[in-house]
Amino acid sequence: MPVKRGRTDRVSVYLDGSRAFDLACVIADGAGLRVGDRLTADEQRRLLELDAPHRARDRALRWLALRDRSSHEVADRLRVAGFDAQVVSETVAWLSGLDYLNDARFAAAYVSVKLKSGWGRRRIAAELALKGVDRALIDAALDKADVAAQDSMEGFETVLALARRRFEKQFAEDPKGATRRLAGYLSRRGYDWDTIHAIARLLGEKAGGDGGSTSS
Repeated sequence: MPVKRGRTDRVSVYLDGSRAFDLACVIADGAGLRVGDRLTADEQRRLLELDAPHRARDRALRWLALRDRSSHEVADRLRVAGFDAQVVSETVAWLSGLDYLNDARFAAAYVSVKLKSGWGRRRIAAELALKGVDRALIDAALDKADVAAQDSMEGFETVLALARRRFEKQFAEDPKGATRRLAGYLSRRGYDWDTIHAIARLLGEKAGGDGGSTSS
């Protein structure tokens, strides 16, 4: 029975010249496996049982490397992959302890992305519920997004009022020149181009012009 190390954390076990299965190094070392050892079917089964938590962690980490997922999603995929309930539960707990799984963070990110895509609260909540996220976490994520949106709107109203005081008369006299000056003024203060365009358009419309362009 040759034992070959590939990845640093796992080894491949060959039986009768063919690769039979992989094991976590800690399992192989703990079993004292050596080249030439003979393994009965029961011993092979026992080694694979001991290795199951390591395989489950490895799979889950590969899934999470692609994108963030809810705890329920990971548990479901592990069950479908054939892992028993105890291994699934222990794996989810291990991932959560390392903060690789965090349903509150997952819900907040999901809400942010879907709101920007035009989804409504009801649809977002329903989809998160299907992903097994707790209702309290869903509500908290949606409420936080509402507060952020309100803060953003209040911030926009503040900068719009500032722009009106400083540039409204200029827009009435020279819309294009006023747009360039407004863009420079706001960009130096860290406002993004979407905000600048929106404010320029509003001031231009009020002045009876088209608001010009933010490019020279």
